[in-house]
Amino acid sequence: YGFHCRKFWPVTLSVLGDTKKVLPTTKDACFASAVECLQQISTTFTPSDKLKVIQQTFEEISQSVLASLQEDFLWSMDDLFPVFLYVVLRARIRNLGSEVHLIEDLMDPYLQHGEQGIMFTTLKVSIAVI
Repeated sequence: YGFHCRKFWPVTLSVLGDTKKVLPTTKDACFASAVECLQQISTTFTPSDKLKVIQQTFEEISQSVLASLQEDFLWSMDDLFPVFLYVVLRARIRNLGSEVHLIEDLMDPYLQHGEQGIMFTTLKVSIAVI
């Protein structure tokens, strides 16, 4: 994943007149808005609001990449999952497992099959990987 996802890190470095994508020296700068967004999951109360936070986090990731690449792109899960996993790790949310269980136990069943359901499943897989 390391080499394949490098194109999504929103920091560039000019070396001998050639611009190349590189990992930033300050890891906190990458996807900071998505990290801050995901941290809001702890301050929301209803499962639907928590799902909206997860969805907004994905939108923040996409906006960061769009601003970096300055062209249209289409996510594949091979590209998206490592970036989202990075955001989850950087967010350092206490009791994230409890938040996920609350959402899972109380969310409307019809949401499991839509866009928010896919995003929620991605969060659950991220927790399993961590």
